[in-house]
Amino acid sequence: MTLLDANALAGLLLGEPARLQVAELLRNGDCAVPAACLGEVVDNLMRKHQIPQPSMSERLGPLLDETLTVLAVDQRTAWRAGELRAAHYHHVDSALSLADCLLLASTKPGDLIATSDRAVETTAQALGIGLIPLLDSNGERPSIG
Repeated sequence: MTLLDANALAGLLLGEPARLQVAELLRNGDCAVPAACLGEVVDNLMRKHQIPQPSMSERLGPLLDETLTVLAVDQRTAWRAGELRAAHYHHVDSALSLADCLLLASTKPGDLIATSDRAVETTAQALGIGLIPLLDSNGERPSIG
């Protein structure tokens, strides 16, 4: 399964450089987003980009109904996310949000994370989680390695 981070989904909806990559992943199927990342996307687009709720529903509704699985957060995943944030967060060097940590904690062996977030990538690498690097909003691909 490919897990999309909040930046990937927001980039698709905002028409950012990663939109083609994310659209291709969705076309290929077996994509999911943790519920916390979905919440982060809705907050970001409505609050920062002033997208009204009806437009958000119009944009996200078909994806959620037909293509994208939303992963619930259970006790084990929430606990693991807290452990990951405690171990890997640094306000300058690794500004992982709690949603980022829930994304990381939601992976299972063989899953991949699609992201343009350097902190997520660095932490995923440290944990041995596979990555699909996406273009960021500037059209740059974060370094993997």
